[in-house]
Amino acid sequence: MTFFVQGLNKHEEMPLVRLFSRYRVEKTVQSESSNPVATDKDHPNIPEKPHDKTKKNKQSGMAMQSYHDVDHIQQHGPVLQADQIMVSPVVSIRSTESIAVAMGLFQLHQLRHIPVLTSQGAVEGIISDRDILRHLSGVTEDYKQHVTSAKANDLVKLLMKTEVLTASIDTDVRYIARLFVEQGVGAMPIVDKGNLMGMITRSDILNAVMRNFILELWA
Repeated sequence: MTFFVQGLNKHEEMPLVRLFSRYRVEKTVQSESSNPVATDKDHPNIPEKPHDKTKKNKQSGMAMQSYHDVDHIQQHGPVLQADQIMVSPVVSIRSTESIAVAMGLFQLHQLRHIPVLTSQGAVEGIISDRDILRHLSGVTEDYKQHVTSAKANDLVKLLMKTEVLTASIDTDVRYIARLFVEQGVGAMPIVDKGNLMGMITRSDILNAVMRNFILELWA
């Protein structure tokens, strides 16, 4: 299971810790207190009771098990991989095509996102129907008016997002679902050795949940 950031002349692995850092649980580290609390060890004349020692060992074991559970959360429950729910083959476009061509593909196939591929089949960008609508209306993402008028014969490379988050075919679908929710991702190209193999959208995640009721989408 691997996530990548892909684009023109770019193919870098994205560590999970960077994607989900907000929700990671950091293990506790031992620290010295400026005002230590007295314990039975500070009073050698008071022997430690057997049940106290058993309780401490039990609590320590429970804490370590909790950390283990967090570190290995992806191993719990049934695992549904990306290649099991992805749509394939994928409608794609080249960066040298016109926006008019992209508009035709969006309308014909009723899509929201189209990956932009190189001649070798690698992902170098992605374009959405919203990108086109903003461009044709002459409005930027922050709703400010373009200085120049928009044209349908402009090239796709002018609008496409050039750094695309992709996932390998063996990626746990639950991670992809979390990214859709936490980072507002709308579509995830699925790749193998950098080449596009399929596509997963929010609708595909919902359909997977409906078909696999035992699928646990943890948060």
